[in-house]
Amino acid sequence: MKIIKQFLMVCSMLISISVWAQSSLLMNYADLVLYNGQVIIVDQEFNIAEAIAIRDGKVLATGNTSDMMALAGPDTERLDLQGRTVTPGYIYNDGDNAVPGGDIYKDTLVDGYLSGRIKGEHLEELLQSIDEVLGRSHSGDPVFINMPKDYPLEASNWTADDIDEIAPDNPLALFYTSSDVKVNHAMLERAFALGLPRDHFGVKKDADGVATGELFHEATGFIGWSVRPYPSRDYIETALEEAKASFLGYLSSGITTTTGHMSGLTISMLNELFQKGELTMRVYPGHDFTRQNPFPEQYLKRIGNLVDFSLYDPASGPMVKIVGAALASLGDGPNSPSGMLTIQAKDKILPDLGGTTHGWNKWTGEAVTGLSWEDLSDEQRYMTDWNTMRLLNKYGWNTSGNHNMGSGAMRVVLDAVENAYAGEILFEQVKPNAYDHNVIWHEDNYPKILQYNDKLRFALNIGEIFEPREVNGVPVLHYEYESQLDDIQPVKDLLELGINVHFEGTDGHNHPMKLIKYAVTRTDDNGKVIGPDQAIDRATALRMITSYGARFIGEELSLGSLEPGKWADFAVLDGDFMQVEDHELDELDIDLTYVAGKLMYDASLWETE
Repeated sequence: MKIIKQFLMVCSMLISISVWAQSSLLMNYADLVLYNGQVIIVDQEFNIAEAIAIRDGKVLATGNTSDMMALAGPDTERLDLQGRTVTPGYIYNDGDNAVPGGDIYKDTLVDGYLSGRIKGEHLEELLQSIDEVLGRSHSGDPVFINMPKDYPLEASNWTADDIDEIAPDNPLALFYTSSDVKVNHAMLERAFALGLPRDHFGVKKDADGVATGELFHEATGFIGWSVRPYPSRDYIETALEEAKASFLGYLSSGITTTTGHMSGLTISMLNELFQKGELTMRVYPGHDFTRQNPFPEQYLKRIGNLVDFSLYDPASGPMVKIVGAALASLGDGPNSPSGMLTIQAKDKILPDLGGTTHGWNKWTGEAVTGLSWEDLSDEQRYMTDWNTMRLLNKYGWNTSGNHNMGSGAMRVVLDAVENAYAGEILFEQVKPNAYDHNVIWHEDNYPKILQYNDKLRFALNIGEIFEPREVNGVPVLHYEYESQLDDIQPVKDLLELGINVHFEGTDGHNHPMKLIKYAVTRTDDNGKVIGPDQAIDRATALRMITSYGARFIGEELSLGSLEPGKWADFAVLDGDFMQVEDHELDELDIDLTYVAGKLMYDASLWETE
């Protein structure tokens, strides 16, 4: 009898606790309820609800309209979707320039101001552009210039002697790619004085052992970061305003999180914007501090493991978070003479561009050394980012924001991955290794990818295929790989193999609905069909820029879907995502964008008559 009384007492207590919990829940009403639409949750089953409730910046619940409205209180904001679609916010990974200064290491810098590439497809125009930049400098000041992507072939053979004639009064560095720089003697001596080893592999020498002024990879990184001064405060103040405009561009396309390799300058500007309450979206950098760094272990030992460290807003969660460390790209873009580093050869070379059938390896400085990856000695490999990946792995960092477009670049990266995981490990990694672009694939790489699949993530630049870059009006990728286009990026096959891929975007100019349309229809804006067998359905395509994008940066537990407990980052489309015709997907636009349940973009405020 005593046991029965104790049992009943416990039951009574449990009932009381349950009643208290329910009343407590009802006292904490939702802050926002969106109803009478379709909420695509992007959970494992791809469930679609009628309504969603938000509280404290996170998803409280999803379900039918009546159930969600029951969570609303007197102060709850209510939004009638009127049949419109809600999706998770889109996650873009090529956001290097979400804040100006993301490419500081190769950008033009003169008189305290950063700017982008100069013009000069032809030699006369190039020399005039360089002279205009030098004209803004003071005598003796170092000047850094970002060369045209399709620079004239005559400029590819310049040495320090040639650049001395161009810039007799200033140390001058000309950045041909992110890994190839040519400097005059004044800049060369400046670099040596600041600590660049004269015998470093990245410093090209002539037959007599004298530096020619041609530098690559880690030596280029030393010029780009260690020799280059920071821009002025005047520039930074201008850049902060440009950054806020950049965020608006992202938000207008429903993009709520961007990541990519980012410089210390970028991270400092993000910090200032965060402290001022002016950061309106999430920016998750892959830190550039080890990229092309001749002294990576010194930095790693001094800095420690900062992966997952964040600038955290109690109401919105992490707004800036370090998601890894960046390495240098192995190949270049299709519109550069360096080209994409590939296993398979091009069909032909665009005469106006030049280059080689397989592209040049930027880690080996192949454009100036003629050395492929297989040609390097162990000592030379240890003076590249191949060794840096080993050191990052040793100290608990992962790689993130590394641009590799071709299958040959991927092969070298996978060699570096294998080397890294075979080495000494002092601290466990927090996040996966993430690699950008990956336009051209090759089946030879699949076995090693699958061997390390749980540690690897890959972005697919689908836009490079359907909106190819041009040189003199010619779409380079389509010209040089004409017979291979259907197979170079086998999206469907990669997904079926279980390889961790997603679609990347750069900024608001690459509208997410256009990327989805390309993936579903496999048709470009001119009606050209490319790789129809690799088409995927729209549900999978949406995952590719939401939940799979979150997986890319190891944030799948907090971002990428609208499941309860995740941050309420979402976009409201102006139509029905599931019903619109495939070829009309890119006609859908963004009405509203929310970050942590807060309205950050409202299209109606930007409407013009």
